[in-house]
Amino acid sequence: MKITGSTELYAVLGSPVRHSMSPVLQNAWIQEHGFKALYVALPVVPDNFEVALQGLASSDVCGLNITTPFKERAAKAALRQSDRVRLVGAANCLTLDRTGRGYDANNTDGDGLIADLDARASDWRELDGAIVVLGAGGAARSILAALSAHSQKPIRVINRDQERAQQIADQLNPEQIQVSSWQYLPQFLTGASLVINATSQGLNNQSPFSPDFSPTLPDAIIYDTIYSPRMTAYLESAKSSNRRHFDGLGMLAGQGALAFHYWFGVLPDIEGGLKTLEEALVA
Repeated sequence: MKITGSTELYAVLGSPVRHSMSPVLQNAWIQEHGFKALYVALPVVPDNFEVALQGLASSDVCGLNITTPFKERAAKAALRQSDRVRLVGAANCLTLDRTGRGYDANNTDGDGLIADLDARASDWRELDGAIVVLGAGGAARSILAALSAHSQKPIRVINRDQERAQQIADQLNPEQIQVSSWQYLPQFLTGASLVINATSQGLNNQSPFSPDFSPTLPDAIIYDTIYSPRMTAYLESAKSSNRRHFDGLGMLAGQGALAFHYWFGVLPDIEGGLKTLEEALVA
């Protein structure tokens, strides 16, 4: 692609962010659809996030993905928030408002995970057991909102800070969502049909954990939102229990596709995006 003065700029912001696969994904879609744009990764010093955001808006950076640890701050700094952002208090997708010289905030994390489940484990809605979500951070709250919108199944949430988890449960559906602490994980896993790790445990092989998934349904789906490494201790445990298991690479493709749609008005091929990411990881 020829870069000129009229090339639109998009970016992912995080700390750290150089490991991000989003530039590979988004630039492949940009090239496929013929848009005159470029997507890059920009590290931001945490203390300077809001200043950086305003500077990027002033420089007409058209769209941003936001990753750890800035999702909640991005929501607060936005000109406008979508209903999902107002609900979960976190944003991972910002779109430039040139008139206001700021960004409108959306959150595509949860719906990106739903899109991946529909693509790689399309029977997840039909399974009988409850859903278990580990964590209640920004991504986890978006996932809970999406799950509650797409399924009537009981949802069980494990989180160290139960008060924080209970707040989102009360906002969504307190009759559907039950909150407890880590000590009750074995009980929550009993008869579960879908278990989602939405914590950072296991990211880059740090603080790995490996629950015993034998109490889950035999056809249960074990999902890790982490994709680095692709096979975490969490997923190894699922594999040893002969449970279906998926890493977070498909969620990355799903949330990225929805962000692309916000920016360009076109929904790209999510499965094609996943293949692009897989090929990049083995290259």
